[in-house]
Amino acid sequence: MNAPISSLPTRSEPGPAATAPVDEASARLDQALREARRLAAPVGFGASAPAPAAAAAARPMPAAGWLMETLAAFLQPPRGTDPLRALVLHLAASLRCDRVALGLRRRAASEMEVLAVSDLNRPSEAAELVRDLHAAMSEAAASACTLTHPSRRAVPLHPGLAHVQLGRVLGACAVCTVPLGLDGRVVGALTLQRDLGAPFRTEEILRLEQAAQFLAPMLRMHVERRRRDPLAGLGGWPAGLAPLRRPLMLGAAALLCALALLPVRREVVAPAAVHGLHERQLVAPRDGFVAVVHARPGARVVEGQPLVDLDGEGARQELRAAEAAQSQAETAVSEALARHDQAQLVVQMARVDEARARAEQARAELERGRVLAPMSGLVVAGDLSRSVGAPVRRGEALMTVAPAEGFRLVLWVDERDIAAVRVGQTGALRVSASPGRAMALTVTRVTPVATLREGRNGFEVEAALAQAAPALRPGYEGVARLEAGRQLMVRALLGRLPDWLRMSWWTLAG
Repeated sequence: MNAPISSLPTRSEPGPAATAPVDEASARLDQALREARRLAAPVGFGASAPAPAAAAAARPMPAAGWLMETLAAFLQPPRGTDPLRALVLHLAASLRCDRVALGLRRRAASEMEVLAVSDLNRPSEAAELVRDLHAAMSEAAASACTLTHPSRRAVPLHPGLAHVQLGRVLGACAVCTVPLGLDGRVVGALTLQRDLGAPFRTEEILRLEQAAQFLAPMLRMHVERRRRDPLAGLGGWPAGLAPLRRPLMLGAAALLCALALLPVRREVVAPAAVHGLHERQLVAPRDGFVAVVHARPGARVVEGQPLVDLDGEGARQELRAAEAAQSQAETAVSEALARHDQAQLVVQMARVDEARARAEQARAELERGRVLAPMSGLVVAGDLSRSVGAPVRRGEALMTVAPAEGFRLVLWVDERDIAAVRVGQTGALRVSASPGRAMALTVTRVTPVATLREGRNGFEVEAALAQAAPALRPGYEGVARLEAGRQLMVRALLGRLPDWLRMSWWTLAG
């Protein structure tokens, strides 16, 4: 009764076991039951014989008939019912169990998986219960023999902690786990639970072990068929569509192939930035300090408007010194004229000219310290409002001004897509500031020099808008899509995977 799986009769092919004569199987099983009753009598199983009338009313179904009904419940389940669930429901009803669970190995070396529970439509709905059932099945698979809780007397092998824990799930219940053996390996297990007052009898365990020998090859074939055909276990086909299952699946496959070969539009997607049609960068005309800032980025300016004033204290001091020297020289000229001193007159007039030149140079330096707008437009870069008093050097960039009308687009195209971009190619642009509006564009120039961006290599492509966009501003960023012909839908779904595989193969194999 608790014999190891290796000692039970196993067959590598399920055909002979499934086609054995019913009479011979019934005779062998009835003989085993009589022997079990004789051995169980001394230890308390069947110690008192029931009355003839009560015995006739409680007489169980013959072993062969019960076995045939069990196999039929699995082989011919109701329409739309999973065979595994039909099997556990039949075992729960015929053996008066509160719960019957079936676990199988999907592959020879895989972990046991609980696939059907009689009182659960989906085993995944009760994770803790499934975990306890899995532990009990694993214990029986490790011992390769039937385990019961509470343990029967005169049985040397006692159940492990998993069976004790599972016996507490329903408060207090009896548990029996029968492994399913095939070719000397455990391919699954059946775990049964019912009230503790009705423990599993020896003849019931013999029936389960006998049924396990017939069910093991059938369950293995069922699992392999489900693994080969994942749609086989879905079920639920309407009665009118069941004969059309194969034609419908072939039609669906043909439709998928047709859709995969359908040509679709190909587009090159690239990030884009909006720049002014021609931008002017303003630099510091001389060394100095930032004194006054008249405009910030985003401000509209007109040509000649002051933008930045540099500190001109040194130039003003030079201007005052030059004006003072000029005044002294002019006074000396007047005195020389009064004295009719021709030599002194010539010297003082030269000093007047020198002082006047120094004053003009100081005034020019003061004028150069004021940076003016070179054209009307927008200030797009250079926020110096927080740099007042900061030193600047001659030639250092201060601000950038771009015209308010007329823009150019700069697209960054990945090097894997640059071959599909040509001058004159059309596309559309959407900026983050107004994502609901698409603006038409045309490629005007492809830069032949690659640039690195975010660790990838790419090329800058310039484009122009087909129509004026008053709401557009320099500095806007968005995404551009360039039309690049047509391609198969399967190629569009795979993306760059074929190119990566081709490049990897060429790299490895040459």
